[in-house]
Amino acid sequence: REMAEESLFRNLLEILMSASSEIEQAYKDSCELVDLDTCLLLIAECFRCLRNACVECAKNQHVMRNLGLISTSVHLIKLLHGIQNKEELLLTALRCSLQFLGNIAAGNGDSQNSIWKCAFPDLFLTCLTYNDEKIVACCCMVLFTCLNSEKVRELLDPGNLTVAVHVLKAYKEQLESEWSFLIVTDHLLKCPELVKALYAKLSNQERVTLLELMMTKVSEKNPVTSEEINVFVRHADFLTGCFQDKCEAVLKLTSAADAQDE
Repeated sequence: REMAEESLFRNLLEILMSASSEIEQAYKDSCELVDLDTCLLLIAECFRCLRNACVECAKNQHVMRNLGLISTSVHLIKLLHGIQNKEELLLTALRCSLQFLGNIAAGNGDSQNSIWKCAFPDLFLTCLTYNDEKIVACCCMVLFTCLNSEKVRELLDPGNLTVAVHVLKAYKEQLESEWSFLIVTDHLLKCPELVKALYAKLSNQERVTLLELMMTKVSEKNPVTSEEINVFVRHADFLTGCFQDKCEAVLKLTSAADAQDE
């Protein structure tokens, strides 16, 4: 990996840009791509090469980012999502592209910021709701890798909160999904304001899932900081208030029913 020349990545970039142009032209002309299968195979192989080349290699991550491979990849993923064909070749291309984004972001703050700028929130909203568990898992991996405390607060924006909602839905539907679990426990639960906003958007079953994740986090045997304790005290205060409000509503309904019976 360390010996790879910039020219190699430039060639792969040109192939991906050419594929993007072909797909865009097909959309524009409202016709099917003549050789879609070959195009998808080529895209998948390019992303496999890029994915493998940037594993724990800051040099290659830097070169790829500077060439514009992140923005090109995000654009191509959006184009691929629009293809109606949901066969394995398309799914493989999408999975490999997301794996590439995850690898180029791993341990690299500049790449994480670049992906965030290009992909948030649209790409995450698109891929988190995709009808393929592996694509959802890959998307969660990219999201987890890019998140930090500042970016978590961006989820508070009403237009972005849906990303957090879909992460929780993904965990609820795929209970063995490690990445969605880690997003919630390692990032979302650290922001009490986000938990409040998220709770209001969830169904009762999804709220139960959120509470279960809180309990899992609290039950961890790892040492906790005073800051983490304060965060969970705020969660507890919020949930206590919700419970009291619900109880009062039930009591009022019961009292009204009793009064009518009299």
